[in-house]
Amino acid sequence: MNPVSGLAACIGKCKEDLLGKILSQMVHRATFGFHLYSSSEEGKCSASVGVCLRFQGEVPSVPIHGEIFEPEDFDLKRLHHALLDRCFAKAAKVLQLVDGAYSMIIADERDMVLIRDHLGLKPLYYVQKPDLIAAASEKNALQKLGNEVEEAPRNALLHLSYSEKRIYPIQEAKDGEVVDDDLDEAAMRIYSVLKDSIASRLKRAGNVALGFSGGVDSTLLAKIASNIGRVDLLCFGFEGSRDVKWGAKAAELIGLDAQIYTIDAEDVKHARDRLLAHRSLSTLDLAIAVGVELMARRVRESGYQTLMLGQLADELFGGYMRYQSALKLRGLDAAQRLMIDDILSAHKGLERDEYASAPYVDLCLPYASKPLVEYALKIHPRLKVDEERRKIVLRRVAEMLNLPKEIVDAPKKALQYSAGIFKAIEAAKKSL
Repeated sequence: MNPVSGLAACIGKCKEDLLGKILSQMVHRATFGFHLYSSSEEGKCSASVGVCLRFQGEVPSVPIHGEIFEPEDFDLKRLHHALLDRCFAKAAKVLQLVDGAYSMIIADERDMVLIRDHLGLKPLYYVQKPDLIAAASEKNALQKLGNEVEEAPRNALLHLSYSEKRIYPIQEAKDGEVVDDDLDEAAMRIYSVLKDSIASRLKRAGNVALGFSGGVDSTLLAKIASNIGRVDLLCFGFEGSRDVKWGAKAAELIGLDAQIYTIDAEDVKHARDRLLAHRSLSTLDLAIAVGVELMARRVRESGYQTLMLGQLADELFGGYMRYQSALKLRGLDAAQRLMIDDILSAHKGLERDEYASAPYVDLCLPYASKPLVEYALKIHPRLKVDEERRKIVLRRVAEMLNLPKEIVDAPKKALQYSAGIFKAIEAAKKSL
């Protein structure tokens, strides 16, 4: 699997070690140091790309953060050569067929190309000046150099020169026309695509731990993944919290073992300090990031390379209360528009979670697969939410897999509350 946990690059006159300065701002991602890709000619421009390494392993020949899952035999070197030959439109067309969670940087003495996946699962930012182009996985790494920073577009290939920029869109995951599948047809399709997503991700994941709360999202992942390969369940939270108690019971109900990881106020404080050392976060984002950070840190210490989570299931299948509220106040179309908006802005939360986990493990998010996102955007919203139920079609998948009724009907509980983290952070704020 890919050991890279972050990217940085610069092209320009080498009056100072700009690349080194950028990488030094991301040292928290680099448990096993850095690897440099570079070429230069004295007196001319130089091109350099560096990567952070979270563990020891074979560094990819092309600077990529993350993985391409499908097609399984996708040729990164061929893509690299197409980009060096400046066949940007052709490269963007090739990437339409790709499912992955990745960002890439390709650079030579005069150009830089930045590529991100369909949702922006791996962050990437850049600076463009007449004598300098720089990019990095973290916005702060560029901001601290006194530069104006822009986010690289998601689901696109961005070509940068010293004087120009051009975006080559990769096929967008649009809502498109609603497909006329009934509930059972949609549930079967979702099961099939989700199973393929899990299988393709497990092939490249090493040892995998699944953050398991006993809700329908994580239980579907546990049930499907356990029939494909080995995935160990981790129930996480304060002693006596809902996620620890119910998670352990739910694992027993589906015949799987679960590890219990209990935390305390000191764990939360240390995680909070580690996260805020490199960027600012709102109280809500901090509570979520603390949960992800502590889980990622724990599974890394236990010998895992990957943490699987159920992120994006709520946005795709109508899990949040606000969708139901929108339906009741303004109708089903309003609920659907809100879900689509949340999917298109999901990169904000995904970047937070990637930042929290990057120093330790890679995040595996099967619900974020390109085929699943595209299909979920096309099914009728009445299969997702009504005035009484949420995540209707996902719960139907759970019924088809004969999951216990207690799990099928389990209410939505957010990690930051059900694990007790938000309460601990609020208490810490009051004591300051």
